[in-house]
Amino acid sequence: MDDETLLPVLTLSEAQDVLAVLAAVVDGGEVDERMAFCLLSNLAARVPSRD
Repeated sequence: MDDETLLPVLTLSEAQDVLAVLAAVVDGGEVDERMAFCLLSNLAARVPSRD
């Protein structure tokens, strides 16, 4: 498998948090910016570097 096809793996808890953020967006509600930033930061840290 090519490294470019790899995606970060989520824990069940992280996946539930992502779904909660997405559901809030779909419902037009307010998104907890701190939680969204934390989730994105954690996911970005898992993506393999291209260097």
